[in-house]
Amino acid sequence: MSGYHRLRPADLDALAAGPGGAHLVRTLRAGQISKRMLHLRAVLDLADPASTSAYFALLTAAVRRDPAVGPDLLALPHTGAWLAVTLRRLRQPVDTPTGPAASGRTTAGLALPSESDRPAEVDLGYLGALAATAAIRAGLDFELTLAAPDGEVFLPSLGRARCGGAGPVTVARSGDRVRVGSVEIPLPDDDLPAGVGGDRDGWSGLHRLTSSADGLSVELWLDDLDPYRDCHRLCATGRLDAAVVGRWQRMLDDAWPILVRHHRGHAEAISEGLRTVVPLQADSASAGVNVTSMDAFGAVSMTPPADGTALALGLLHEFQHAKLGAAIDIEPLHDAADRRYYYAPWRDDPRPLGAALHGVYAFVAVTEFWRTQRTVLPPGRSRLAEVEFARWRDRVARTCADIRAYGPLTAAGRRFVAGLGEVIDGWRGEVVPAEAATLAREAADDHWTVWRMRNRRPEARLVRRLAETWLAGAGCPAITVPVAVRPADGRWLSRSPRLDLVRLRLADPARFERLRSGTEHLADALPEASAGDLALAADDHLAARAWYQRQLRQQPDHLAAWVGLTLADGRLPAGEAAMRADPELCRAVLCAVAESTPAPDPLELSRWLAPVTCVPAADGPRQVRPTPVRSVAAQDRS
Repeated sequence: MSGYHRLRPADLDALAAGPGGAHLVRTLRAGQISKRMLHLRAVLDLADPASTSAYFALLTAAVRRDPAVGPDLLALPHTGAWLAVTLRRLRQPVDTPTGPAASGRTTAGLALPSESDRPAEVDLGYLGALAATAAIRAGLDFELTLAAPDGEVFLPSLGRARCGGAGPVTVARSGDRVRVGSVEIPLPDDDLPAGVGGDRDGWSGLHRLTSSADGLSVELWLDDLDPYRDCHRLCATGRLDAAVVGRWQRMLDDAWPILVRHHRGHAEAISEGLRTVVPLQADSASAGVNVTSMDAFGAVSMTPPADGTALALGLLHEFQHAKLGAAIDIEPLHDAADRRYYYAPWRDDPRPLGAALHGVYAFVAVTEFWRTQRTVLPPGRSRLAEVEFARWRDRVARTCADIRAYGPLTAAGRRFVAGLGEVIDGWRGEVVPAEAATLAREAADDHWTVWRMRNRRPEARLVRRLAETWLAGAGCPAITVPVAVRPADGRWLSRSPRLDLVRLRLADPARFERLRSGTEHLADALPEASAGDLALAADDHLAARAWYQRQLRQQPDHLAAWVGLTLADGRLPAGEAAMRADPELCRAVLCAVAESTPAPDPLELSRWLAPVTCVPAADGPRQVRPTPVRSVAAQDRS
């Protein structure tokens, strides 16, 4: 089942050029199966044989009877997640505390699952569940005892049995009957129609989604059962009801024709390699979240998409991550020891090289998606696609240039990134309307301002000195203040109410005007947005700036108001602009002043701070300063 895998130069070129094709996806999946066999061997070597010998013996017997069940089960996305979690637990000392997992999504307003302190034996029980599933699928009569501490037994790719009280449960097959404790479960049927997994007599089957268009089909499990579907604490949903499953199916029926008819290469790769969607709970700070675990090739975790287009884009985007992760497992593309931070305009936190490369690869596909969508949508609906294409074309070029300039890439990595650069360069001469180019630049400015306000920290000692000097009524000293990059917190994909309002202005101008006139309440449409955000989205920059000024005198550390103030002031003519200091320095000093006196006018403080020069700090991880890339959007003309 395992083998030695390599990616040829032609494979790297195909991967860089876009979808890569179904054949390459099969190569990547084969690499993942071999990787998981090695992980399984490591689990067996580290675990107590008393906990695993019966499980592995049954798995071996099932594979001897039907050799296909071994690779099929190893290829299941959450087999990889289980192996990764179990290896981490077996390798760490028993008394080592576990920190929060890095999920890479917001969880605002959600109750994060607590870190599990379950013993390793519970994790090892999943091997027994895999063995039982293999034996059931191979038609092998058997009897196996599994732990069920919560009274439930999950059989991968089949479903979950609810057996009542906690304690050992016997799973057995005899002829055409399969029982988990007292629960009789249906035999697996690969020809089952799409639909809701049944909940009956103690058994819950997996939900199955399918869709077809122009001769190409996709089949996906909508997995709300597997205990390892949420191993990275992404806030997966519980059991979905029939109505919710029906909405997911309708969304897929809307999304799949978009992919097949307009992004056929990506659709073929997704059809070949994507197997599972894990539904996530929506939070209060994200417009929508899609996440891919590098341990679970073939799965994507998603909050409910807004519509079919959002689902199509989410599947395309996330499967790019899955492909690149599997490719790097076979052919390393960069030095993993690089300690630089990179600015990535799709995330709110500084990114290491590997993550930045992942982002570039995914957003090359996102850019290509909007490039195509703007040509197939009717004129009244193409404005957002024009903006998104112009925005991501410029931003992806910038981060790709940073990686090429600073990233310690392998020979394969240099070839791959050069291929990405060729794709990006091919878009430079394409024209977008002037309005779209302007809005794209404003969206990019918005994100960069959020990023710097969240992550750049002026030296605290000098901030205190400046605050004391202001309070003493003296002039500002002409000093140099080091500014370090320090990631702020775990909310890495927070939504921008300002960009939400711009999108609304493009997609539904009538509703935007109702918000402006007050005939519809802003709080009902976008609870996170402010009156200043609404004025900024309407290009009333003076009114927006005045609103943010007032807000900051009441709440000196309000991040969104600082971002809005910086953007509004920066969009005014030079004679009316008032900010003279770096906004992150101004914010830090204003907060320090406000500890002992009412907050002053932030613009007055900014003018006072004008003699100060901010420079990157010398200590800590190095931040790659964004490369000055020739702006694509700025050259476009309608």
